[in-house]
Amino acid sequence: MYLLLAVICAFMIALGQIFWKLGMERMPFTFTLTGLIKFFMNGYIISGIFMYVSETFLWFWLLAREQVSKIYPALSLSYIFVLVMARVFLKEKIVFTQVIGILLVVLGVSLIVKK
Repeated sequence: MYLLLAVICAFMIALGQIFWKLGMERMPFTFTLTGLIKFFMNGYIISGIFMYVSETFLWFWLLAREQVSKIYPALSLSYIFVLVMARVFLKEKIVFTQVIGILLVVLGVSLIVKK
């Protein structure tokens, strides 16, 4: 169960990044009072922050109950989730070397978390 929740954390991290990317594509970021107000009023930015805050609390809950060496490798799966979500939501291209990298991540995670 803990490993599944760690994978959910990885998914939430990736989703937060996609929200932030969508938010940044829709507005320029400036270090002015008006720019900061617009930034924090952007629904995508708020959604990304919500994902990260929620993920952090879930992660703290997991850390209190399981060995970090068992659950932390699952966060590497966020690379896979980001790649897939970037393709689906941002229409980014996936190249062969990324696929090889993802396969290596999956192999590495499975070797580390295997009992």
